[in-house]
Amino acid sequence: MQISTNTFFRQNTDALQELKTQTAQLQETISTGTKISVPSDDPVAFSNLALLKARDARLTQYGRNINSATQTLNLQENTLTQATNILTRLHELSIEGSNGTLSSSDRKLMAVEVRGLSANLVSLANTQDSNGQPIFGGFQSGEPFQQNPDGTVTYKGDSNQSQTTVADHETVTVGLSGNEVFDRVPLPGGPSKSVFQIVKAMGDALANGDSPATQGDEISAALNQVTGELAVVGSRTATLNNAQDNLTSTQTENTAQMSLLEDTDVTKAVSDLTQKMTTMDAAQASFVKIAGMSLWNYLK
Repeated sequence: MQISTNTFFRQNTDALQELKTQTAQLQETISTGTKISVPSDDPVAFSNLALLKARDARLTQYGRNINSATQTLNLQENTLTQATNILTRLHELSIEGSNGTLSSSDRKLMAVEVRGLSANLVSLANTQDSNGQPIFGGFQSGEPFQQNPDGTVTYKGDSNQSQTTVADHETVTVGLSGNEVFDRVPLPGGPSKSVFQIVKAMGDALANGDSPATQGDEISAALNQVTGELAVVGSRTATLNNAQDNLTSTQTENTAQMSLLEDTDVTKAVSDLTQKMTTMDAAQASFVKIAGMSLWNYLK
């Protein structure tokens, strides 16, 4: 079978060009560290990589959500812990104030401390996060608890509790409404009262020189209420910690899958490049040598 000169040159030129293209591609994958840049590199792998990158972006957002929720819960925990300390002190004062040996003047002095502790409770109930959003106001902005001229406290928030997504198909409740924490203390044998109603009644009794024995049990109920909400916050924090652990594991797995599809195996790529360059050098040398021969020189 005879091959024309044109065909010979075309075939060898095409072969050399293909080797140059492959060599350039290998050099690019080594320099960039990425073996898939466009769909044509590997359509199936490119599609799978796109899905993994979309998942990675979603996981990153879940991480932000968890961090933000954790900060909110930590603030709630710190605030409720302070409120618990105040209510514990109020309970101690209710016991001390019920002592029959105290004079009316002694109780009036205790009332001053009770009023100060009550003001601190209102301030805590109006705590805001770093974005200026009240942590016990539901979805409402501004201070959720308003102290009126007569000393009573009114709740201006709502009952909504915010949630955040921490994984595919998983959300965690983060918000606490003020009416659940401070405004609805269940009392045995009677209707519920707000923490502030209970504390005000205790302060009024002491200010009148009376024993606060009646309010002692109510203060205890308020303490149990706030302590219970503190436990709720602790449970939610534990759920977030578990979500963070799962997220870290999932992100590690997702990153490994992306790396397997996308990252260049430098050792193999260098080996392939060396082989391609050697083949190309040999092909070029052979082509030049054969091309320099004429048919007549061959027949001599």
